[in-house]
Amino acid sequence: MIEESRKQHGLVPYFLVAFAFTWSLHFSISLTGVPFSLDLSNPGMVLYLIGLAGPLVAGITVSAWLRGGAGVSALLGQCLRWRFPVRWYLAAILTMPAINLANVLLFYDKAPPDLGWLVIVPVLIIGQIWVVVAEEFGWRGFALPRLQDRFGSLGATLILAPLWSLWHLPMFFIQGSPQYSENVPEALAVYIVITCFLSVMITAIYNRSGGSVLACMLFHAFLNIAAFTIRVPPDANITIYMIAAVALISVFFLDRPWFGSKRQR
Repeated sequence: MIEESRKQHGLVPYFLVAFAFTWSLHFSISLTGVPFSLDLSNPGMVLYLIGLAGPLVAGITVSAWLRGGAGVSALLGQCLRWRFPVRWYLAAILTMPAINLANVLLFYDKAPPDLGWLVIVPVLIIGQIWVVVAEEFGWRGFALPRLQDRFGSLGATLILAPLWSLWHLPMFFIQGSPQYSENVPEALAVYIVITCFLSVMITAIYNRSGGSVLACMLFHAFLNIAAFTIRVPPDANITIYMIAAVALISVFFLDRPWFGSKRQR
């Protein structure tokens, strides 16, 4: 029965493949001393971009193992679910930029906004296409619906978020990466907390958009774009509190049950 359940859901092999693929490439950057920067011509960056495909590779591989070509088509087809209310498009695109911009405006006297970054937004959007394709088909396309079926929407989110965070672990050891820290345990703990808040928002958007991976891709892309472009000094940063507040509100937009298997309800 246990083996049958594992084969039906494929969650264990999915996470094993996703982590093995990504960690083998990302840890190799720090272990081999390959130079890393956010320059596309940098060898470390190339390894990083290839490694991002772990969730996508895992989702396709396990879907093919479970259901063959039909499983892969069903997984990739979630990106084509674009017919959902406009308000959820707006929520996916504007939530994180609005939070970051509100933070800047609240502390305008300490951090006057620099609008020069507007010229690089098209480049960032193009760069994010690969990031969200590589990640979201796996995290939200494959893992989230299966976790929700077994643990409820909030339960699934609180399981997936720490795993998503730990998947980024190699980057905490690579100088030049956005996650790099000299105090990895503390930085990782904060990262997991923030990721849990963000994941609640993404789950709400995924569910309210009818299971659209496209909606999740938009949220993820504009989350990263906002992080790179709309910044305030750390001592004036209350973004995490704003994110927590929006996440708390988002809980009430999650599908029920919040916890527990749908089959038991």
